Amino acid sequence: MNTNLSAFRLRTVALVLVVALVASACGGGDDSPTAAAQGDSFPLTFTNCDREFTLDAAPERVMLMEAAAPSLLFAAGAMDRVIARIEDFPEEYYTAEELDVLEAIPALVAEATSTGGVEISVEEIIAHDPDIVIGYDTATLTHDTLGDVGIQLYVMPPFCDNPPLPSFESILDEVRLYGQLFGTTEVANANAAALEAAVAAAADAPVAEGKTAAALYVTSDGSAIYAYSSLGMVHPLMEALGMTNVFAELSERVPEVSIEEVIGRDPEILILLYDDFGLTPDEISELVTELRGASSITAVADGAVYPLLFNWAEPPTPLVVEGLSVLSDQITE
Repeated sequence: MNTNLSAFRLRTVALVLVVALVASACGGGDDSPTAAAQGDSFPLTFTNCDREFTLDAAPERVMLMEAAAPSLLFAAGAMDRVIARIEDFPEEYYTAEELDVLEAIPALVAEATSTGGVEISVEEIIAHDPDIVIGYDTATLTHDTLGDVGIQLYVMPPFCDNPPLPSFESILDEVRLYGQLFGTTEVANANAAALEAAVAAAADAPVAEGKTAAALYVTSDGSAIYAYSSLGMVHPLMEALGMTNVFAELSERVPEVSIEEVIGRDPEILILLYDDFGLTPDEISELVTELRGASSITAVADGAVYPLLFNWAEPPTPLVVEGLSVLSDQITE
């Protein structure tokens, strides 16, 4: 087990935040590349998906619509602002104390889309009177449709049309930005520093130094394999643990690949991202290891195949910092 990193896991920080939610403090500001104003001063102008928006005051009523989004609100000390959620939050990612907070938040009925995520009507959102919706845009929920009724939409950067290159620094910046948006910079900056220390601890003692690796997403029925390039957040996660991504140079973030391509690149480690909670980790592994020819891959032959729940690696949120610990523990077991 990577004891240095485990001792500094985000869950320890988040637990403190759950206990202290209603006592979130305001403090001095920190520069962020997405905010034009400093500190907790309002009006606050910030950039989201290449557009500028201004908040006249810190949002008091927040609606969440993405499974990893709570980790940002916990880190920023602003979970007490959330009045409704549009998606379920898988219990695997959160502590019992955090789940108590999340399960107390009313869940709205939404329709799943064929491309992932959910769709909900603007009227349903208006009925709950949020100041801001945090998650992603959809066919009906856009900056303009919500802005027209006085509601701010904040699209998490990886879901923008032109997403920034993911990095651990981008996660820290996002936590600090949330501190500015919600007037909780003291809590947000402290937790950003804790996250930074956790990443540094992993990078200082990489558990897979010099190993080649591939991060794959396999569909639940095993019909398709997708490989992550350097444009996915799992890439800096792999780098922090000392791995070299054999698919780094691909021009798309996560293109479909054949098992023959994986065999040809012969990674020493396979990371299998999945979000089907109906399958066990062993069943996820078998979706790849039982494919024809897969036994010739060094990672398969050496037993270095590691299923990893999707949000431990994607998108860039504080959950990925904990993903460092989760994956490190798997590798060193």
